[in-house]
Amino acid sequence: MTSTLIAILTLTAFGIPIALAVDRSARGPLLAGTAFLYGSGTMFLVLLALSILHLHWTLISVAIAALLIFCAAAVITRGQPGNPATQQPGNPKPHVIDLASLLTIAGYALYATLAPLWEWDYWAIWGLKAKQFLETGGIDWRFLESRWNTFAHPDYPLLVPLNFDFLALANGGWSDRWLGLLFVAWGIALLLVARALAARETTPFFASLLTLTLAAIGVSRYVGLAEGALIAFGGAGVLFIRTALLDDDAVAWRHGALMLGFAANCKNEGFALLIAVTIAVVVVSWSRGRAASQEEGTARQRGRETAIPLRNLAPAYALAAPWLILRAAHTLPTDITEGSAASRFLVRLPHAHQILAFLAARLYEPWFWVAILAGILIAPAAAR
Repeated sequence: MTSTLIAILTLTAFGIPIALAVDRSARGPLLAGTAFLYGSGTMFLVLLALSILHLHWTLISVAIAALLIFCAAAVITRGQPGNPATQQPGNPKPHVIDLASLLTIAGYALYATLAPLWEWDYWAIWGLKAKQFLETGGIDWRFLESRWNTFAHPDYPLLVPLNFDFLALANGGWSDRWLGLLFVAWGIALLLVARALAARETTPFFASLLTLTLAAIGVSRYVGLAEGALIAFGGAGVLFIRTALLDDDAVAWRHGALMLGFAANCKNEGFALLIAVTIAVVVVSWSRGRAASQEEGTARQRGRETAIPLRNLAPAYALAAPWLILRAAHTLPTDITEGSAASRFLVRLPHAHQILAFLAARLYEPWFWVAILAGILIAPAAAR
């Protein structure tokens, strides 16, 4: 356990200059939460880059690469201007309800570390890849390309397995006894980000109440799978993009784009989330541009309002691109998009009513979708 905790703290320390390079004024919970997320995401990039360069993974080689990034980020941070808009939410006032959030996350920590990771998908996908890569000293492309290993989803991005490998390198060998702490850290990071951003918009009571709610639903009970990291990076990314759209905050745009880029490297669903956010940004920007064009009597403003937000999402796609290129270069199969989209659509179209009936009967957390539908119906009136 000690080595795992040290590795998690190392990732957080590694991420501090990176977080400050993105936002020089980040402090308190905002800095702590983003620091771990950036440390975890950047460590994935470090191990990925070493594998591409055919450099054997050792604790020394990883430490040298990380130290170079650490120093570069520190230099960039010194030249970054402060952002007064983020200073206030970086140090939110505590509230007694925050104690309940601490107890909730403590209970999750006990659950996540009761035993070595036990999920089947951990044994067959995430943990299996990580252990194979550790024994190889880098990403084992022959393992991923083998047709006998399609059950391990070779097309899945590798942020989570490579984080497992970093913990194993720090531990001096493979052990999955305390890997659950990594999922606790991802959950805490998301809560810290949400607490800091909520403090910008509301009172300490409501900010802490929102954080308590998120502590119950914002962590994955499937410990060992990529969902924990996906929730943390994706959730933080969406919250930052929301702040960026509300406040036209360049710093929030940078945070949001980078977090969504790392989410795209957690699972295929992370890339789907990035596409969904892109569509949402286009819709919001288009509606704002249309309103502005009606006021100004020109359509030029509308196009400009849409182009600027999309340009701000470029870092997300830049982070997602390397794995997509590598996956295509190594022809890693996927069971999600086999064949053409048109053929899949035509095959399923006659069974649309059965698919919808199945979703209605088996949809995960139906109350959540009811709440989303209610929000969609209520939001326009509230906006007016």
